[in-house]
Amino acid sequence: MAKNILLVLFISLLLFSCSNHENVQIFIATKDLQIGTNRFSVAFADTNGLINQESIEVSFSGEGGYPKFKKELKFVSFPDYYDTDLNNGLYTEIIDFEKGGKWRISLDDGYVSFFVKAISNSLSVGDRAPKSNNLTINETSIENLSTGTPLNNSFYENKINQLLNTNELFVVAFMSPAFCIDPTCGPQIDTLYELSNKYELLPIIHIETYLNPVELKNDFDKKKINPIIEEWGVDEGQWLYVVAKNGMIIAKFQGYASLEQIEEYIIR
Repeated sequence: MAKNILLVLFISLLLFSCSNHENVQIFIATKDLQIGTNRFSVAFADTNGLINQESIEVSFSGEGGYPKFKKELKFVSFPDYYDTDLNNGLYTEIIDFEKGGKWRISLDDGYVSFFVKAISNSLSVGDRAPKSNNLTINETSIENLSTGTPLNNSFYENKINQLLNTNELFVVAFMSPAFCIDPTCGPQIDTLYELSNKYELLPIIHIETYLNPVELKNDFDKKKINPIIEEWGVDEGQWLYVVAKNGMIIAKFQGYASLEQIEEYIIR
């Protein structure tokens, strides 16, 4: 009996030690946060590289140590379209921040501070989508509409303002496929291609972050920000919105959005 107890204790200690991470680095994907409900996304790395276990428990604390709570985050794996076997991805969950100011997220020996605003700079769920007059493939060449290699020309056929006028549900993604260097960037354009294959009638729009993709190939310092992203209040990272038939934003993702996450809002 004593041997069995010792064996159980040994296994418990082993599992506990394996669950700890050393030299943790934290990379927050959702930096435009506001008081209230937010979709929070973050990546973690330790001495063994990217942490990609199925779920992980982290601690949140507001300025001055209050409020303080723990939350289990679920891992969303980036699709491995190019057979890299890296299993990269993000942890994500809906988080409610009851006050603004400086916050901290902690995992074992790692922590990082972030800021929660009273109101987000970017458009949020419940806002009406602006009637943006984005350029399409009918007005310019595809090389001027994306820094990446377009997988689907249909991403550049629709104007946002026209879709709003015809009361269609649609997806719009803001990103620069070739120039996203944030460690939390995922293969969003590839996922949109997968989405378009599955839902052929769903309008999907990609808005390139920069107005001069061709020029950027030789000199990134010459970048010109696309004014469309300023209309939506987003920055140079990855963003994705789902807009309902009535023109209201029903989903907002800062950072990578998986096929399954997007589907939650288009098949309701």
